[in-house]
Amino acid sequence: MNQAIYRHIRFRGHSFNALSLEPEAPLAAWIDRLDAFIAHNAAFFARKPIVVDVSYLELDRTGVLELVKNLSGRGIRILGLAGADPAWSCEDLPAILPRARTAAESNQPNVDRAGEIDAPANRLTANEQLAFQEIANALENDGQPSGASNSEPVCRSPNIAPLVVNAPVRSGQTIYYPEGDVTVVGSIASGADVVAGGSIHVYGTLRGRAFAGANGEAQARIFCRRLEAELLAVGEVYLTADQIETNVRGRFVQAWLEHESIRIAPLD
Repeated sequence: MNQAIYRHIRFRGHSFNALSLEPEAPLAAWIDRLDAFIAHNAAFFARKPIVVDVSYLELDRTGVLELVKNLSGRGIRILGLAGADPAWSCEDLPAILPRARTAAESNQPNVDRAGEIDAPANRLTANEQLAFQEIANALENDGQPSGASNSEPVCRSPNIAPLVVNAPVRSGQTIYYPEGDVTVVGSIASGADVVAGGSIHVYGTLRGRAFAGANGEAQARIFCRRLEAELLAVGEVYLTADQIETNVRGRFVQAWLEHESIRIAPLD
């Protein structure tokens, strides 16, 4: 007798990188700024997965539908929506994504408040355990408050290694590294994008587009051996090619954010 062979279909949860677009009110003015950006960078959104965060807008379902149509009509490929009501899910809207926990929330103790309320009388609640731990730490530091101790803090943010690209970045290529700095040992061609959560270092000519501080890090900087960029962005502020002064073009420079404006200074 022949036996049927069943093959399993694998499902697995993964995290993938995507650019987050965050419209702001008034929406009409934001769309005007978006159109100006696209006019200078027509290919920027091409072939990129985009998540649209509507948290900063007070839109109903109809308003979100209209926004999605406007963005799709501008060639923006929307992977999903953040900050939208899950009850709005329908075939006309992209997938509504649950908001990920922020870094601050991830570093908080894992406290189940329902478990706290129902904790047995002979056990300490999570808050009581934290309070006693703070007292114990103070006693270990000779009665000094934990903030006055010269010892290193117990909880430290892990060091994030930079991404090093040991080749030129070609036209049409995108380097996206939201975790930290990006170093390019070579040039960035016209039509190429480098997006970094931290600073960007280019040991060659920067002809394409560089986005430093992509997660809103205002202390990020851009360094390049020779500046011929189509666009520079730090945090949420950007300069297009026609806004970059001629006296810094073709030179070894650094760019940084100061008072909501991008400053560029020669380093040679």
